[in-house]
This record gives sequence, structure tokens and C-alpha cells, in this order.
Amino acid sequence: MKKTEHTGCAHGSCSHHHHHHDGEQKLVRRFAAEIITGLLFGAALILFHYVHPWAWWIEFTVYLLMLLPVGWPVVVKALQSWREGDVFNEFTLMLLASVGAFAIGEYPEGVAVLLFYSIGEKLEDVVSGDVRAQIKGLIGKMPRYAWIETDGKLLQMEPAQVTPGETEVVKPGETVVLDGELLSDEADMDVSAMTGESVPRTYRRGEEVPSGAIPVDREIRLRVKRPYSDSAMMRMMRMIEESSANRAPSETVLHRITRWYTPVVMGGAVLLFVIPWLVGLTSGGFDFVWQDWLRRSLVFLVCSCPCALVVSIPLTYFASIGVASRQGILFKGHRQLDDMRRFRVMLLDKTGTVTTGRFRVSGIRRCGAMTEDEVLALAAAVDSQSAHPLAKAIEAECKSRGLQLAAVDNVRTVNHGMEATMSGRKVLVGSALLMEKSGVETRGVDDVAATAVYVSADGQLVGVISLEDTVKPGSPEAVAELHALGVHRVRILSGDRNAAVSKTAGEVGADFFIAQLLPEQKVQIIADYRREGVFTAFAGDGVNDGPALAAAGVGIAMGTYGSDIAIESADVVIAGDDLRKIPLGIKISRKVRSLLIENVGFAFGVKIVVMALGALGIATLWAAVFADTGVTLITVIWTLCRLRIWKLRKRETDGKQTATGRD
Repeated sequence: MKKTEHTGCAHGSCSHHHHHHDGEQKLVRRFAAEIITGLLFGAALILFHYVHPWAWWIEFTVYLLMLLPVGWPVVVKALQSWREGDVFNEFTLMLLASVGAFAIGEYPEGVAVLLFYSIGEKLEDVVSGDVRAQIKGLIGKMPRYAWIETDGKLLQMEPAQVTPGETEVVKPGETVVLDGELLSDEADMDVSAMTGESVPRTYRRGEEVPSGAIPVDREIRLRVKRPYSDSAMMRMMRMIEESSANRAPSETVLHRITRWYTPVVMGGAVLLFVIPWLVGLTSGGFDFVWQDWLRRSLVFLVCSCPCALVVSIPLTYFASIGVASRQGILFKGHRQLDDMRRFRVMLLDKTGTVTTGRFRVSGIRRCGAMTEDEVLALAAAVDSQSAHPLAKAIEAECKSRGLQLAAVDNVRTVNHGMEATMSGRKVLVGSALLMEKSGVETRGVDDVAATAVYVSADGQLVGVISLEDTVKPGSPEAVAELHALGVHRVRILSGDRNAAVSKTAGEVGADFFIAQLLPEQKVQIIADYRREGVFTAFAGDGVNDGPALAAAGVGIAMGTYGSDIAIESADVVIAGDDLRKIPLGIKISRKVRSLLIENVGFAFGVKIVVMALGALGIATLWAAVFADTGVTLITVIWTLCRLRIWKLRKRETDGKQTATGRD
């Protein structure tokens, strides 16, 4: 027996402490350049300005060396963007401001510009990494290997190593890894992840079963038809890649601002030098001193550096994405958070997104002498040995009514249902096809509006049990709230049957629906919207939703029960699987926008005043430092305070709702 040495740590506290310590170490390593530059920066300020004055070239060299760790990555990004034809961006502005500060001898300002920028960039990277880690925690349900039968033995093989003609064995509840021809007798397969159908589909011997399907209640054997690279799953992955490539990338807020701000500032700095020079050439009464005007121009350039923006904007995203993740809304980055407030058309998958994908009994029709409860108890008794989702729903309804199961024996699985005997009578429970094959008359009782399970005894139909997929709690409220937030159209796109989708759309208040769609048809609908200039969001959970999630302006995956492919393809993951978190995500995105507007407005307001005074020669460099560093600190404090207040209000609102619920 393997022994575990006791270390004196109870309940895994040491393990928790160890992971926490590792996280802190990783964070320190990630910000190593900024920490080193910051410490040296503080030491240099004290040394050069308060301890002893040094020669200018020594001061220049020291500040230049400490600038390299945080400045070099910006230089690389700037050169890369220039090669791509993007000149007027934040990288250009940061470098110009830093070079300008060094040119007028304000070396600390030149270092501070790039140090603040680097900290802001990495703050956002850290929170995006945390969100990615949470998303990875939801992933892991897709098969990483296949069971292949060789010479009577089962071998575990990587899908890419399996060749056509080999035999794959799949147990109930496991996922088919490779497309194959069914060698077993008829089998019911859960294909909801691939097609969106809520009811399992029956496959017969010789039919092709796609990868991604799940046997419901029996082990199956398949003859592999094609390599893994050509399987239905991999074709879906290629469709996702194509959809992602066709989607136009969104810009960051900072890039949108600096795209016009950079050329304006650069032009202003140049004109501040050139106009007085031209006036001096044409007017004898104006004495142009080029050193003075060059300094004014450089002070203007340094003052214009948007440090407040490059720190407060990433910090706002950093804190907001953290707030959202604690609410179970995982944004993969700042662009996705921005895009969440842009869509006006919400497209929803049905099974697993709007509905639970689990069935409930919606009605029982008597067709003989038995009562409804007797029909239900008989069906539940026969189905109690089946793993089929419809059988489980019937069994659950029987328990909820407190009924005793009927006394049956000789229960066995047959094609399209179950067979048993009750007091010597042959009992069948299953689909209309089972009844037809057994000579049981069903005409006049078929319920096309719901999934039906037929019950017969000695060749006579005794009852029909109707079942339906259940709408998730909160789905109608989520749709109503989306409408209230200005989402004009909420539409359901599903691969399920028309009757089932129509019923769900009516229950939740959707504006429109389209049923029996293939994955590529969903992508085509989104592409049509894009051509019309309509920005869409799509929410889904299955493998079949992956291409649509990748194609939509905002792809939202329902994470708790969602497939790996859906989660990987999406921009946003709802970790709690609650549709009401979509409107909450919109509110968070709008809160971020209002906070950004406040910070940008304040920062630009102060800067414009100081820049104007600097151009007139009134403002000193200390005013420029305040307009830069001081405004940065103010916006950071404001951002943290606003988000803190919002979190407290949210907590208070949640508390009131909980209290109300208890009452």
C-alpha cells in the first residue's frame, strides 16, 4: 500500500498556500522589468535631485539604461506597426513623448511615460490570463483518445493514429471520436452537441454515425470510415477557423483615440515651432529665438502624452473584467468587453442555451381503461432499466407524483423502445415506429406538437405520454431584459424540430425563430446580417454552435454544460450557465464605457488647458508633469472608487433579492 507522509497541514491548507505563493511569484516575474525600472527610477530621483547634482551626461546615461527594459518592447511594437502602415498609434505617441522629454533634459519624465504605459499594458494581460485560466477549467470534456478493437483487445489510441477500416468501441455516455459505419444493431444517439436536436436520433446498422454523437443506453461498435482529419468534428473546427478569419477585428478604445490624437498632437508640436519661424522670416518686428520655440514645442509634446489614458483605460478593463468574472461572466479580453454593448440583434441556440436539454412530462393521454397514473406507473416501471433521457423523465415524473411502479418482469431493450411482461401481458414502451412494427394502431392519437412515448399492452394502445424540453429558469426574464436594454431583435436559431422550437420561442418571448438549421446555415444567417451592417451576438453551447460563435460579432458560450469547441470559439463564456448573465454583461460593458468617457474627458480637459498655456509660454514643465502624472493618479483613484461603489451597490441589490426570495 502506498503511504502518504503526514506534513502537518490540515485540509489542504499547505497546498492552497503553495499555489497562492506560486501565483505571487509568477506575478513578480511578469512585472520584473517594471519593478526594476520603478526601483531604479525612485533611487535616481533621490540621488540626482536631492543628494548631489551630477553631470548631465551621467544622468542621461543612467535614465537611458533604466528606460531600456520597459522601452524596448514599445520600440519593437512601433516598428512592427509602422511596417504595416499604421503610424499614428499609441506606440508612436509614447516614443515621441519620451524622446521629447529627453531632448529638453527632462529624463525622469521620459522614463515615466513608458513605465506607466508598460504597467497599464501588463495589467490587462494579467486579467486576460486569469480569465483564460478560468475558461480552461471549464474545458476537458472532449475525447482525447479513442478505444480501438484489435484482435479482440481494446487499445487506447490517439484519434490521428487511427486508420479507416479499424473498429471503434464507444460505451454509453462516451463520445464517438471518429466518423464510422454502425456495426451494432439500431442505437439511439444523443446528437444535440452536433445538430441541436433535443431528442436522441436512432441510427440503424450500416448508417454513418458522425463524431461527436453519444450512445444513450448501449455500447456500440463502428467501422471507421475516414481519418480524424476529415471527421465531422475536424470539419467543424475548420469551419470555425474560416468564420473567425472572416470576422473583422475590433479596435481598442486606446487605439481609436490615439489614431486621431497622435497626428493632431504631432501637427500641433510642429506648427508651434514652424509658425513663429515663418512669422520671424516675414516680419522684422518679431525676434524668433529657435531654442525657446523648440523647447515650447517639446514641452507641448511631453504634456500631450496620454499617460492618464494608457494607465486608467487598461486599469478600468482590468478591474471590470475581474468584477464580471466574479459574476460568472468570463470576457476573454478588453475587445470582447467593448463589443458586448454594441449588438442589437441577439441570436440564441435552443437546446442547452434557452432550454435545459432535459425533458419533463407535459401530458398523458389515456387510450384504454387505465388511468393516467396507471399508464405513467407502467411506463416508468418498464423504462426504469433504460438510460434514455425520455425514460429518465418518465421515471422522474412517476416519483414526483409518489406513484408505485407497476409490477413488471422480463424487461429488455428492443429497437426504438423497451419490452416487458405484466401479469402475462406483453407490454411495449417506445416510439411510434416500435408500435408500427409490432402492429399496434396509433392513428388519431399522434401528438406532433411534442415528443411522444407510446405504451401498449397485448397489442392495444393504452396511453401516450407527451414530453418536452424544459425552458431554463430565467430565460424569459433574460429575453425581456435584453429587449429593455435596447436589443431590438431576439431570435432563436436551432437544429431542432419546428414544433419544439416554436413552442420554446413562444414561452421565452423571442421575436422570431428558424428551426432545423445546419451549422453552416447558422453561419450564413450571421454573414447576411454582417453584410447588412448589423452587429450580432450569438449564444450557444454545442459543438455545432462553434462556427456561429466564431462568426458572430460577439460569441457567447454557455460554459457549465457547453462543449470544449463552443467555449474555445466564443468571446464570452457564461460560467454559471444562466442566460440572465447576458444582460448583466451588457450592463457591465456600458458601465465601463461611462467610466472611460469620464476619465478621457477629464484627462483631455486638463491637458488641453495646460497645452494651451504651454504654447503661450505661461505653463512650466511642472504644470505639464501635473497634467500627465497628477491626472494619471486622479483617474486611477476615480476608477477604483467608482468600481468599488458599483460592486457595493450590486452586492446590496443581490442581498435584497435574496431576502425577498426567502420571504
